[in-house]
Amino acid sequence: MKNECDIVKDLIFSYNDGILSETSKKLVENHLKSCENCSNVLKDIQQESHNKSEEKEIDAFKGIRKKITKKNIVISISLIFLILIIIFNILVFTNYNKVASTMIIYLQDDITDEQLDNIKNTITQKDEMSEIKYNSKEEELGKVQDWIGEDLKIENNPMKASLEIKTNTNIIHTIVDAIEDMPGIKKVYTYVNYNPYELFIGQVLIH
Repeated sequence: MKNECDIVKDLIFSYNDGILSETSKKLVENHLKSCENCSNVLKDIQQESHNKSEEKEIDAFKGIRKKITKKNIVISISLIFLILIIIFNILVFTNYNKVASTMIIYLQDDITDEQLDNIKNTITQKDEMSEIKYNSKEEELGKVQDWIGEDLKIENNPMKASLEIKTNTNIIHTIVDAIEDMPGIKKVYTYVNYNPYELFIGQVLIH
């Protein structure tokens, strides 16, 4: 026959969990008042339950923190990627506006001063703020030499003199329409219709 301590010890876990009937609960409580040993057993059980509860809370917190950390990493990578895309597009369209606002007019070898002046005047009539730079055949050859890094020895210079025009990108087509059939012009070259991204990559590869 079990003594009262043995009975209480059998019930004490259920008592701690709060699932005993009222009769059994009163039995345990009355016994605990007079039994230090069983009271200590209950304290140990309560401490162990408390520790397990804290461990569960810590594990739950770690899980949440891990999820938050992963989420923050994804957000950070996405933001960096977005910033890089924005910077890349700024570079692309800054380069496009710079390059596309420049047009090159290659001139006939037999162009006269009067024809050259007529071309310049027509351009300034369309855009009085345009910048016009004349490049001789020798200067054009020098550009090629600088680009390939060699001093070319050429008896008959095949290059054409040119006019380098810096103007408003929006009116380049208007200028081209006005001058392309004028005497003295060999070819008009612009970058206005180029794809901005292809133009940027091309500029990067050249440099």
